[in-house]
Amino acid sequence: MTEASPAVPLLRTVLRVAVVAAVVVAVVLVELTSRSGVLWRLVTFTYQANLLAAGFYAATLLSRRADARSALRGAAVLYVVVAGLVWNLFLTDYSMGYTPANFLLHVVVPVLALAEWGLAGPRQSAVRWWYPWAWLVYPACYVVVALAVLNHAGRRAPYYFLDPESVGTLTVGINIALLGAMFLALGYLLTGLGRARVKR
Repeated sequence: MTEASPAVPLLRTVLRVAVVAAVVVAVVLVELTSRSGVLWRLVTFTYQANLLAAGFYAATLLSRRADARSALRGAAVLYVVVAGLVWNLFLTDYSMGYTPANFLLHVVVPVLALAEWGLAGPRQSAVRWWYPWAWLVYPACYVVVALAVLNHAGRRAPYYFLDPESVGTLTVGINIALLGAMFLALGYLLTGLGRARVKR
């Protein structure tokens, strides 16, 4: 399928609608089927990233200007992909496994977002080399909140690998550095793909 194919805009629309629908369905399922509901899960990076992605893709369906913003699209894709990778690799045993909601948020949404990023190409603004560093700002703020605010509020960090009481302070520091490296590496992979698609 070429960039000029008339099917590309339709496929992109289907993918964006699917992302929004997947997030909405997952949130509703959790709210209706779990004892604790969805509210407390909003402290997790996964739910925040998926809700941000759903908000962005919904905006792109309503506004061409929003659809052209490669920096916001890249951030949305990166966050859901990292959340999905970390969950699938390290957290399935800590969160009830592949429930329908978990599957939607940690598998379906990242795949859909990656596919849409690959098709966006020249329809979005130029992808800049410094974007991955800018995309680090939100995860860095999240870590600060998880470690400082939640702990002082009497709640542990929502992920065991960010909890000093579970793995130790040194290990938490190493984990943060590894996560930062993952964000940068995947961010530059997305940047390279985005720039290559624009040049075609």
